[in-house]
Amino acid sequence: MSRTGATNYCCECAASQSRCSADICPCVAARRMCDEHCESARYRGDCLNQAICKCSCEVDPAKPAKNACTKSERCDCLRIKEGCSKLCACKQICKNKEPLKKILKVTKPSQGCTCAKSKKQCVKKECPCRGVYEFCSSNCKCCGDCTNGPSKFHVPKHVQNCFLEHKHESSGLIVTLIGEDYIYRGDFFHESKNEPHVEEQLVAAIYDLISKYKVDLYEIVIFVSKSPCFHQDCDPKCEVIDECKSNKACAKLLGLLLSKVRKELSKVDVKMTVKFLYPHLNRGDLYTKQGILCMLQAGIKVEPLLMKDWSAIMDWSPNIDHKGEYLKTWNDHNLDKAVAQSQSFINECRRALGLSMKFWVAEIHEIVKNTILHYSEIRVKCGELNDALKQLDLTATPHKIRSTPSKRRSFIDMHELRDKLLMRSSTDHSKKNGSNMSVASEDAHAQAMVASFCGRSFDDSETNEIAQRIRRATANINVEIETLLEFLTHKGAVA
Repeated sequence: MSRTGATNYCCECAASQSRCSADICPCVAARRMCDEHCESARYRGDCLNQAICKCSCEVDPAKPAKNACTKSERCDCLRIKEGCSKLCACKQICKNKEPLKKILKVTKPSQGCTCAKSKKQCVKKECPCRGVYEFCSSNCKCCGDCTNGPSKFHVPKHVQNCFLEHKHESSGLIVTLIGEDYIYRGDFFHESKNEPHVEEQLVAAIYDLISKYKVDLYEIVIFVSKSPCFHQDCDPKCEVIDECKSNKACAKLLGLLLSKVRKELSKVDVKMTVKFLYPHLNRGDLYTKQGILCMLQAGIKVEPLLMKDWSAIMDWSPNIDHKGEYLKTWNDHNLDKAVAQSQSFINECRRALGLSMKFWVAEIHEIVKNTILHYSEIRVKCGELNDALKQLDLTATPHKIRSTPSKRRSFIDMHELRDKLLMRSSTDHSKKNGSNMSVASEDAHAQAMVASFCGRSFDDSETNEIAQRIRRATANINVEIETLLEFLTHKGAVA
């Protein structure tokens, strides 16, 4: 396609969720990739006809070119099942230059499985519902009341243990696939060097899903026990990443997966979130940060795994040793330290990319929680004072009280009201002494507010705004209280 001075990009496709993904795009129709100007000219990352990756497989002049790009562990393009492009180091002079033939996608069967009823029904991979990455439903013979039922999702104990204790090799991953009227959850486990990493298992499963079936995903949420690796587990260990023969870089692989999903589904706004508990510190923190940077640059939302999500993992695999004692278990395993360390690494990487700092665990969260609880309690006490004031007859002066029966009645009512208030406060005091229930449990609204902030992150500007508003509110309340107390003190002195 010829370009003019006004047209400095390769095609005229309108900006949309699925731009450059169908034959309406002249580049796609001509079976060629859009060039880099296609998206950079519009300052958007929405062209779906770009090369997903650029492999670093160099063609050895002493060997036939067909031997290049033949090993998936070495060639990123082959690994993600994409044909090499001219941007690759191999310059398309390789065995992987031809794009793979696309399989005609089919709609998932809706009739459900016919698994026989038993104690372990639908537990094996032979269950058709599991085969198409679906929970069993009322359309199945089991009626969804099985081990693959949406309400009976279960995480094996060995996967759960990965989120309790950080061991060198083992790791666990739980993925939630979210789409239009679709949700599915699965788990993966890695134990020894000979096994694929949990991220590699996940990539294989999701590719199997999106290449065979018509799905409408819009988010992939990943809980993983330790941060995805970036050449920490290469065997042999690589000194120069570009010359690495093992190429164990799961952080990069997840970024490639996100691009692949967007391209396969023709949806540029598919999101991916990775939440990890422990930082993967094999070979030091430099490789850990490189892995986080790699994911952030690929458009993946990276966060530490907080207690709210971690508690869900515990719920999915009930253990009689600590059932319901999640806070104690969290503290016993010193997981606050792991989350704080993970947050520190993430923020360092965000700062390096010019992104705002985010705080999931910090002093501001404790301040916000105490503000909600304390001010809710103050509001309740102020409400009681206002109720008392409403019942006060302001026309009842001492002289009129002595002379008017109706006013005397008002004076008696005040005494009764005082006794009631004293009785209520003594009852409330005994209740508080008799239990460890917090103010939040007594005030449903405050409890809901505190819960809404659980797992919420604040960046620098949000932290400053919250702090300023709390300071202003506290100062205003203090001024009003001081003014009132001074007035009452003066009245008391005059009396």
